[in-house]
Amino acid sequence: MQSDLIIKENELIDPSDYPEDQRSLVEDFNARIRRLMGIITGIGKEYHTIRVINANTKKMYLYRSTGENTNRYAVELGLRFDNYDRFIEEYVDRCVVNSIESIQRDVKMDAVFSRIKNGELFSLDYMRLADDGNMSYHQMAFALAGQPGETENFILAFRDIDKSIRKHISDKRYLREQLDIVETLSRDYYNIFKVNPQTGDVVILKLDGYVTKGMEGAGEKKYPYDALYKQYVKDRVYSEDQEWMYDAISLDTVNRKLKDTSEYVSSYRVMDNGEVHYYQFTYILINANIPNSDMLAAFKNVDDIVASAKERQNLEILASTDIMTGVLNRGSGERKVIDAMANNRAGMFCILDIDKFKDTNDDYGHNVGDKVLRGIAYVLKLTFRDEDIIFRLGGDEYAVYVMNMSDEEAGKAVMDRIFNEIAKLDVQELSGRDISVSAGAAFFREGDKLSFDELYKLADKGVYESKKFDGSSLNFAQ
Repeated sequence: MQSDLIIKENELIDPSDYPEDQRSLVEDFNARIRRLMGIITGIGKEYHTIRVINANTKKMYLYRSTGENTNRYAVELGLRFDNYDRFIEEYVDRCVVNSIESIQRDVKMDAVFSRIKNGELFSLDYMRLADDGNMSYHQMAFALAGQPGETENFILAFRDIDKSIRKHISDKRYLREQLDIVETLSRDYYNIFKVNPQTGDVVILKLDGYVTKGMEGAGEKKYPYDALYKQYVKDRVYSEDQEWMYDAISLDTVNRKLKDTSEYVSSYRVMDNGEVHYYQFTYILINANIPNSDMLAAFKNVDDIVASAKERQNLEILASTDIMTGVLNRGSGERKVIDAMANNRAGMFCILDIDKFKDTNDDYGHNVGDKVLRGIAYVLKLTFRDEDIIFRLGGDEYAVYVMNMSDEEAGKAVMDRIFNEIAKLDVQELSGRDISVSAGAAFFREGDKLSFDELYKLADKGVYESKKFDGSSLNFAQ
């Protein structure tokens, strides 16, 4: 990355191309470039990323990066901030995991220059948190980008000190985390399995409860996940819950759920000796920072918990749910959005108004209108994620707060999917009459001072603009 920025010897200015009285200036310029090249070339043999900073303006640019061992977050910081003070403060705060306060002091501009002003190389060793969540030994180095007294620029370079040490730490940390999680789960769960999310291979870690046909107990033997979970659902899960359970713990569903969270938990019912019992499954990533990390699947009986909490839970669900559609009602939905904003969780707030809904009720009756309302709610629940907040505002209006979305292009893509699914809704009584919605959206971004009422008014303004067009339409309000 950016390696084409390195100056080569044959790219220096040829003095013969200039008038004789200017050639000495050209030669002096070339001499300065050669000195800079010498310093950077020497550092470049060991350091994977080099930045050059002007000591007066504090402006910084990327001079060279091999890409190897480069921290993605550090690259992103460099793109966001070209000011050295801001960049180095953010880098140390996010990536350095030891002696942070002393390192912050040592990398301040004045402290750096006091060490390198006479041409010395100043380096700092530290533990860096990598993009994959592992720690490694790293080093920052500082040097003048030229001769003392002749340059306003200095160099900041990064390198990985010891790859083998990093791998050793990573392996030990992975194993330690795996053991810690298993020990914690073992206190409550009867059966625990390790599952490879890509291959579907299952290894049994603990088997004190029901044993699925074909299993031999804890050990290193690998079993096929699909065969095991389907057999388990068939043999153990209560008949009314089986269809849901086949989908809920399929490998595709579990992988999808664990993209948004490091833990996926739900309850189901088991039929045992003619009695129905409540059980809980938990799927958890061993290391959420490593792509395609192995996961643990655990199962336990929760009869006592359900007995004490079931009534309270039912009352809470009734109090927060819109009975007609099954999504959140306006009060609970708005409270959740306000809470998300208060915790600085960015998102897209969208209001959807069903087009010509009064005509539908008048022409076909309220029963048909209710089917349209439930159909829209079904599409919203199907398309948005569990973490997104979906609620009915009342009448023919819905609202959605899409978590962690602050980009119009991405927002438009999501809403286009909504519009396509709504267009597919088939309410027979409408005899082919199209169902469409007018939508308005506004963004709450990290650090914004918008209140919920202000965000609502912006989205509602977008709905008003969308009403000017036929068919499903979306407008963003600023």
